[in-house]
Amino acid sequence: MGTSLSSKQNFPEFFYLFAIMIFGVISTFITYPITNGDEGYHLSRSYTIFSGNNPDSMKTDTMRDFEIIATASNKEEHDFDVGSFFRTKLSDVQEDTLSFHLQRENNSILKIGIGHLPAAIGVLIGRYVYPSYGVMLVFSRLSNLVFFASSLFFIIKSSKVGKWSLVMLFSVPFLQKIASPSYDVYSYVVLSAFMVNLLNLARVTRFKDVTKKQIGYTLLTMFFILFAKNNYVFALPSLFFLPLFTNKATEIYTRQRKGVRFAFWIFIMLAAVVVLYFLNQIFGLSNFFKQFIHSYLNTETMERRGRTLFNVVSTILPDMFNLFWLLCLFFVMLTERKFSWKPAFIVGLIAIFFTNWVGIFAGFYLILDKPTKAFDELSGRYLHPFIICFLPFIQTISYRYNLVSSQKAVKMVAIFSTVLIMTLYLVVCYYRGYVIYTTPTWTTR
Repeated sequence: MGTSLSSKQNFPEFFYLFAIMIFGVISTFITYPITNGDEGYHLSRSYTIFSGNNPDSMKTDTMRDFEIIATASNKEEHDFDVGSFFRTKLSDVQEDTLSFHLQRENNSILKIGIGHLPAAIGVLIGRYVYPSYGVMLVFSRLSNLVFFASSLFFIIKSSKVGKWSLVMLFSVPFLQKIASPSYDVYSYVVLSAFMVNLLNLARVTRFKDVTKKQIGYTLLTMFFILFAKNNYVFALPSLFFLPLFTNKATEIYTRQRKGVRFAFWIFIMLAAVVVLYFLNQIFGLSNFFKQFIHSYLNTETMERRGRTLFNVVSTILPDMFNLFWLLCLFFVMLTERKFSWKPAFIVGLIAIFFTNWVGIFAGFYLILDKPTKAFDELSGRYLHPFIICFLPFIQTISYRYNLVSSQKAVKMVAIFSTVLIMTLYLVVCYYRGYVIYTTPTWTTR
């Protein structure tokens, strides 16, 4: 591998921490209550972690009812009383006892719901400050925000590859969920930690150069991913594409006789045929790929989520801002730093992105009992955290054609584009929620 820096680092992690905290605090107070993507459900789940009595006012069904009112009825009738939501004390919450227990989480591999724990701490604080829905919601948003911003600060600080790229990748794609009680925040953090550590490990080519600290941290990030949402487990196979493993595999392969190599490829082909046979039995591959194309690649048949799948910028903003930000991201990723990554690692990470995409689709496909027409289930937020998988490919292009720009230009593009999208998001979010009374953080069109 070869590497070159454009100039000295300018501590982008400090800008990130400052920008995310400012954005998150403002977002906490201007985002209409219970409208931030299943927010009532997540508030209920977060509350339960430290609840002894599980009061009726905080049960999932109760909070789902609030969501329906806040995201639908306020469009015309505006019958959601924000003042009462904040002022009214909940007597059963006030009388609730303190207890600690984690619920079952079916959306994670280990089925243990620690993803709501950061928000639960905020709910607990809000409960003792003033036991109303609004106050508990605000503290849960702020608690998750602090967890997210501080964790990503240290993750970016630990990176040895493209910090300004990470500032962009870990800000705009996550804006809607940053200040909410959602367990997505936990999932974003642990996946980011795993992927940045993976990029750092990809610079090491020999096992003897890997430190015990790196091994321990890698195992820890892998373990935490098992508590995140199910689809994030698709990131784990990327470990096998590290040069540590591919170099060793190539070395072993090249030492073998031609006959052994030939037998190896015969075995691979037979194994592929067997795997395809069983996959066809499970999914019906002809219909599977037909519906995949109809849902996400055919503009005549795909619905709202299919059309906005690659809108990394929130869909409440016009498409031109999505295009603008993606171009800025490409510029920063392409010219911030050049690095020659191993081809197997590049291909492997891109394969992980598409495996995640197809894998989530497969899950919905089976849940819906193998539908024979396009369906509208997969949203872009499942793909956004995996955009980092394209960073090695883009940096290798930069290395090959010597496209590194000045650090000042990279910094200014990253800062301007990020702040612009954050500012526009806040303005539009407030306008939609409090002026025209429509759902502020997502669109149904």
